[in-house]
Amino acid sequence: MAISHISFRVMIAGLVFPCFCHAGAHPVPVDAQTNCLECHGDHAAAEHAHAAVKQGCTACHSVENRTDSTYIVLKQTKSVICFECHQPDPLSRAHFPYASGMCTRCHNPHGSQNPSLLRAKANELCLSCHLLTPQTVPSRYMPTIALTANNTTGHPYARHPVSGTLDPLTGREMSCMSCHLAHGGGKAHYLKMAAEVPEDALNQNIETKDMCSKCHLRLWGLDGDAGGKKKNKKKKPN
Repeated sequence: MAISHISFRVMIAGLVFPCFCHAGAHPVPVDAQTNCLECHGDHAAAEHAHAAVKQGCTACHSVENRTDSTYIVLKQTKSVICFECHQPDPLSRAHFPYASGMCTRCHNPHGSQNPSLLRAKANELCLSCHLLTPQTVPSRYMPTIALTANNTTGHPYARHPVSGTLDPLTGREMSCMSCHLAHGGGKAHYLKMAAEVPEDALNQNIETKDMCSKCHLRLWGLDGDAGGKKKNKKKKPN
């Protein structure tokens, strides 16, 4: 999805989804010089704090005093305020929340205990929309997957792990992000391919080896210690 398409979806999102620019009145009157962190220190103390917090709350918010009430509102921008610092990527296939500028659907704008300011662990977040349950209403706009009872295996085939084991390429826990790009990419289903796969995973040509091959070759022990070469067993003398 090109940037022009992203802008169009941002415009549609602004019409369809509620505007968060004008929240309720602030409990006490404040002004632009108020030290917000005296009350909201948890934003800066999070394990993963948004860099914008260090710039001060007025980097993203405006203080508006109307009669006897104070309102803390997001600054008006030409597009989604997040895109003022985080320029959108020109993706040919973009994840709908990303393309629509719904950044805070997945990210906490202030701070989080999870990397990338995620509101929950990656799989919990992805499966909150994409897990097939008895209550799921089928829709071609929202693909869903069926997993085992504990949500550790079942995609893309029955015994394939999705969590609870290490990703052979990164050494971190397997998650949806092991195979998919959260914001989108150039492949169907936002699959990681080519440059998105760690280049040193098997020390092979990343343009010709896809993600599945890299992962499974490592599982089969074909990467070895010599830059992706299969280990040769010495023949015993006759």
